[in-house]
Amino acid sequence: MRRLILSLIVAMALGGAIAVVPVLGGNSAFAQTAAPSPAPVPSASAAASPAPAAVTVVHIKNFKYVPDTVTIHPGGAVKFIEDDDTPHTVTASDRSYDSGNLDKGQSWTHTFAKEGTYKYFCAYHTYMTGTITVK
Repeated sequence: MRRLILSLIVAMALGGAIAVVPVLGGNSAFAQTAAPSPAPVPSASAAASPAPAAVTVVHIKNFKYVPDTVTIHPGGAVKFIEDDDTPHTVTASDRSYDSGNLDKGQSWTHTFAKEGTYKYFCAYHTYMTGTITVK
C-alpha cells in the first residue's frame, strides 16, 4: 500500500494522468479517485496574430523620390517622407490617390491592396516620377 501511494505521488508530481483500477480486496477509496485532467493548452494559431504588413519608406529629396521604384506585397504600405524645402505631392498617374501638399518634415502613407503597377508623380514638378510594383 505504501508503495502504491508513493507511486501515485510521484506520478502526480510529474504531471501524469493516473487511473486507479479496483483490485479484489483493495481499498475502495482509491478505486473511486478520479485522475486529474491536464489543463487545456491554447493552440499556436489561436495565440498568434497576423504580422502587420511592412511599410516601405520613400524619401522626397533633391526633387526626386528616393528610391523611385519599389516593390511591395499586396496589403503593404509606402510611407513618403518630404525632406525638401519646396512642397511636393505624391499623385497617382490615374489620379486614384493623392497625398495633397507635403511640406518639409511631413509624411504621407498609402496602402496598396491589389497587385499591379502604380505610377505616380509630383503635381508641382511633373518630371518627378516613381513606380510602385505590388506583387
